[in-house]
Parts: sequence; structure tokens; C-alpha cells
Amino acid sequence: MKEELLELEGRVVTVSVSTGGIVRNDFRTQMSIKGILETLDGESFRVLVNNCTYCYFETEDVYLINPLVSTGVVIHLRIDTPKEEDL
Repeated sequence: MKEELLELEGRVVTVSVSTGGIVRNDFRTQMSIKGILETLDGESFRVLVNNCTYCYFETEDVYLINPLVSTGVVIHLRIDTPKEEDL
């Protein structure tokens, strides 16, 4: 996965998180952020649109890179929310 992400560095991608897995076309809880993929150290990545719209993630958070979407490459992330007592 790391090599695939590094090949996408500098390209416009969409980063997606959805309770529906790879489903992005309904009213499930989801976020999609489109922008230029940057790497910070080869393991950490970000898509930065502006100071209020961004996504930071690490290689281990990626479970699918889909290059076959009509809107461009979509990087699907898995993010677990900590338990309330751990916040």
C-alpha cells in the first residue's frame, strides 16, 4: 500500500471515510475530501484543501485504493473512534 500511495504523491485524489465501507453514493455517515496528496515522511500523508478542510492519515489506515472511480483515485480509510473514557 505504501508504494501505491507514494506513486500518487502530488496527484489529485479523494480520501474517503464511510460507515458503508466503499459506498459513497447514499446518505450514510461519510466524508470525502478531494485535493493533492502529500507525504510527510513516507508513512504519513495528508490531503490539504485549506485550514478547515484537510485529512491526515498513515499508511496503516488505508484499506483500499480505487483508481477506477469516475471522479479519480479514491483512497478509502478505516478510522476507529476511541472509547469515550479515552478521549
